[in-house]
Amino acid sequence: MNRPHGPDLAVTLDVDWAPDWAIDLCAETLARSGVKATWFVTHASAAVDRLRERPQLFELGIHPNFLAGSTHGETHDEVLAHCMELVPEAKSMRAHGLAQSSRLLQRVVHTTPIEIDLSIFLPYMPGIRPVLYTEGGSELVRLPYWWEDDYEMELDPPRFGAAHIAEGAPGIRIVNFHPIHVALNSASMLNYRALISASSPLQGSSEKDALTYRFDGAGTRTVFEEVCRMLGEAGSWRIGDARERLGDVWPTRREPAP
Repeated sequence: MNRPHGPDLAVTLDVDWAPDWAIDLCAETLARSGVKATWFVTHASAAVDRLRERPQLFELGIHPNFLAGSTHGETHDEVLAHCMELVPEAKSMRAHGLAQSSRLLQRVVHTTPIEIDLSIFLPYMPGIRPVLYTEGGSELVRLPYWWEDDYEMELDPPRFGAAHIAEGAPGIRIVNFHPIHVALNSASMLNYRALISASSPLQGSSEKDALTYRFDGAGTRTVFEEVCRMLGEAGSWRIGDARERLGDVWPTRREPAP
């Protein structure tokens, strides 16, 4: 899939209850390079409202937490209703913790306007394509993602640069960042966990609180900034642009055999 407007690479961010200053930092970095991105939202905040004020760059999806103890609700329907109230315009989602099941997908299809799900992670998988999921006459496109900051941290050794992302396997490459890991320039989970221990809850932490835990070497922020520079030159797209962007591989419903 060689296209004239840059690589088949898109940026997503899981907000994951990040403090506003971390969301703003990522948004400004993207905006400086003119890079479009899709944000999967976990909570209402002034920073999320500011993302909405830049529709030419940013779109919002939902990041529902279906795990036990979720503040989004106790049942699948409660969680979905809560998240759709947060982002009524959402057309895409990624489940927090990638929690998923066939029953859950049925509820997504039948009770929400979500059209694209990104709850499948296939790290460095070549040839990723969108897949059509049908349920009771309704449809959901499942679009796996390819790279994630906290996964890279666990590799030995991790690669905190964008060269291998730019040169990656053929196919769709959707990369995912977490604002707090960009803000801390995380190279492992240690500094993030230390901040959580010192400043729980995370949303209440200040940028000043985080300074102590910010990593000075190559880390997540290094990758994020390099990806932004690369896409600022090559072109970028949001998940909502996927049908148009990926038209030649976009799945269509198969008619039943006669």
